[in-house]
Amino acid sequence: MSTNRLCPMCKSDKITLWMGGFTGMIYRCPDCGYVGPLVIETSDETPTDDKRTG
Repeated sequence: MSTNRLCPMCKSDKITLWMGGFTGMIYRCPDCGYVGPLVIETSDETPTDDKRTG
């Protein structure tokens, strides 16, 4: 079972690891510009656009 990572701001699945190291991991979302240490990890399928707004 794979784990999906989602942006906590816009719920995009395009969030990527931007930096990582001694202080921890920092992620970046190209869709909304979020940069930070928090992501949503889920084993559910990636939500579609109509599920994101609901």
